[in-house]
Amino acid sequence: MISMKLYLKLYFNSEGMPTLEIIKRARKMGFRPSVGYYDFVIDFHTPEDYSRILDELHNMLKGTKALYTVMTRED
Repeated sequence: MISMKLYLKLYFNSEGMPTLEIIKRARKMGFRPSVGYYDFVIDFHTPEDYSRILDELHNMLKGTKALYTVMTRED
């Protein structure tokens, strides 16, 4: 089975939810802190996993006023 990684970069808004609360939510979803350009990383194996993670991420950030970008790569 191929292991894939989804990297997450967050852009916080001072008018939105507190930064630490958003970080707690990301970690609760299974994201781990990442050193470098991206803030977090999570592993996935199937297109269904990828789709589920993106849906959960979008819903988790809804209303926080935070923006995000993602990048995937094969590990």
